[in-house]
Amino acid sequence: MKPLDFSEDNLANQWRYVNTNLKHMGIWQDIEVKMKNTLRFSIQAVFEEEFAMQIGAGLYQRSNTRRDRRSGYYPRTITTTYGTVTVMVPKARNLRPEYKFIEKYKRRHEHFDRMVLVGMLLGMTMRKQDKFFRAFLGDSVSHTTASAILNKIESALSGYRTAKIQDEYEYIYLDAIWIKIKELDIENRPVLFALGKKKNGRKKVLGFKLAQGESEEDWLSLLNDLYRRGLTGENAKLVISDNCKGLKKAVNFVWPYLQLQLCIVHKLRNILSHIQQKKRHRRELMQDASHIFRASSKKAAIKRIRRFSEKWKSLEPKAVEALMRDIENYLVYYEFPAEARDQIKSTNPIESMFRQMRVMTRRVGYFQSAKSLHVFVFGVLWEKDLIGEGEELITRKNTARNQEAFSYA
Repeated sequence: MKPLDFSEDNLANQWRYVNTNLKHMGIWQDIEVKMKNTLRFSIQAVFEEEFAMQIGAGLYQRSNTRRDRRSGYYPRTITTTYGTVTVMVPKARNLRPEYKFIEKYKRRHEHFDRMVLVGMLLGMTMRKQDKFFRAFLGDSVSHTTASAILNKIESALSGYRTAKIQDEYEYIYLDAIWIKIKELDIENRPVLFALGKKKNGRKKVLGFKLAQGESEEDWLSLLNDLYRRGLTGENAKLVISDNCKGLKKAVNFVWPYLQLQLCIVHKLRNILSHIQQKKRHRRELMQDASHIFRASSKKAAIKRIRRFSEKWKSLEPKAVEALMRDIENYLVYYEFPAEARDQIKSTNPIESMFRQMRVMTRRVGYFQSAKSLHVFVFGVLWEKDLIGEGEELITRKNTARNQEAFSYA
């Protein structure tokens, strides 16, 4: 496997291909003009609204709350994801308005900054970044701008790792994603994740860590850090994880009185892998297995487990064994209200994040170092708004088998 190479079939070439074909079709120029005009109109409207609020009066409006009068406009160029647009910014005679929409002297939109960030995380050199953004946006990225963005992310990552955690999460999801990394050699390494969910449904990745494996020691390193930073588990109701021995031991050590719900999707994957005659039995057996976890009560689920065992023990004994292994830990969610069960009987909230991350990491191939991996993961979480409320951290510190199992769940 090779790391991402932008010299062949790169994004800039792809964009030129799309751009050229749209031009041949005779519609690209209209799309480009309309998009830029829409952006210019929208940004201009925001500036006008903020200006009116700060001087206390709208255009040509008489008002007793007026604090100043208009004094023309000055041009300002803004780089957006659709190109560079020029807007006219209102001026006042005496006041110096502060515009929250785009920081006072900031010349690049936040979304454009994040595009630069993704480029750096994917391994683009400064030369390739410049080439890409010239082709895509008609604008280049200076070394100073790129460095400032990266420094902002690294600073936020440092603050994120040491920030206090409010013990206000009722459900804690634990799981790992395996990613290739090159140190002495290319190897698969797990990144351990802890995701918390509040009563209001807000989710946040409380911590993540590149580890050597998924042993008790590896998970203890992450969970102890979360505990030290404030996640004592006093307000938590449940921990949801897969059936990893090291993980279960670590949870029992750090939060000995918290109930543990094992992920039913992982259980279904495991049952699926133990079916011996897949062509004959897979569909019916997996439907029966998933039917267990859709029961309306724990008592009904146990009845379905017994029927499943009686039906399949002579035909697919290994699949039955896979179901029965630690089965009591997969039925804990029945002790909770019916409306919460779908959210706590599996690690799906964290798995959905993993699926998006796998798409991006396939493009990269492998990471050169632990540092580049950590910055990449943090950048993805930042983009998905899974690391905190808005910009608080930055402000503070300047495969087919698996897919089939998911379908049954």
